[in-house]
Amino acid sequence: MTAVVSVRPTGAVSVVDFDDGTSFRCTRDFARRSQLGRGQQIDDVFVARLRESASRDLALSEAQRLNRRQRYSRREMRNKLLHGDITASAADLALDELEGRGELDDLVVARQAASKGLRQLLSRDPSLTESGFYTVQQRRLLLRGFGSGTASAACREAWLDVR
Repeated sequence: MTAVVSVRPTGAVSVVDFDDGTSFRCTRDFARRSQLGRGQQIDDVFVARLRESASRDLALSEAQRLNRRQRYSRREMRNKLLHGDITASAADLALDELEGRGELDDLVVARQAASKGLRQLLSRDPSLTESGFYTVQQRRLLLRGFGSGTASAACREAWLDVR
């Protein structure tokens, strides 16, 4: 049996510490729903399940927070989640859920980035050619993690919208 030493809230996230020196991060809502409290004894089997459930819940919460702040490509968002100590499987499940709800769409984000890039390039060089724009903007989109088909379609649509 493992005992909960503390549940420390830090913003929207809580850190749950155990007497064996391990800890995990979860949303404050997850800690409340799981009724985690100081001194609570938990069987080791359930600790592993708690960690897994908390990781999925935290991944979705973080993905939604990132998506509200700024529109990212799926690859960018996945990298940010992995950098935040979220497991790859939890990150992929959260991103799949956002994609399924229509909240994460690489083509929409790429189109927005291409339109913004086109406006910036045109403000610097009003005689910008279509091929010059495609060369610069497709490279930028590819570096951000968009696929070549998505980058090409986004550049084409941005160019047609402006010209």
